[in-house]
Amino acid sequence: MDDIDMEIIRSLIKNSRITISQMSKEIDVPDATISNRLKKLEKNAIKEYTLILDPKALGLKVTAIVIIQTESEKHENVEKELSMLEEVSEVYSISGEYDILIKLWSHSLEELNKVMNSKIRSVDGVEDLTEMIVMERVKEGVVPPMGPK
Repeated sequence: MDDIDMEIIRSLIKNSRITISQMSKEIDVPDATISNRLKKLEKNAIKEYTLILDPKALGLKVTAIVIIQTESEKHENVEKELSMLEEVSEVYSISGEYDILIKLWSHSLEELNKVMNSKIRSVDGVEDLTEMIVMERVKEGVVPPMGPK
């Protein structure tokens, strides 16, 4: 990946709906070059184009980060089951005292409590967990592009 590829990625991070001609003007590279490079990036670096929603607009007032200890032989099953829950937006296998970190969303603390008790704690292989309620989103978003600008 060279500087032009990185500029294309930076441009898409700022505005994923930017047109090729707008990007061409912004980066000062011909449209055809942008188009060809974008196709290559879509094969190698860009996993998908997605949407970042405002949780408040959807009524999702509570965000929780939960770290989970699993029974080692059931770890993969726990990852799989947690990944299928619609309230869970992220699942990470981590090192240290805990094995999995998840991020989940709810409309209220009551709903969060219900999800924790009826869905998360009931997953076969969950041994222990610690919940942390997000008080404020300071920064949230996409993976930053690598390299200097």
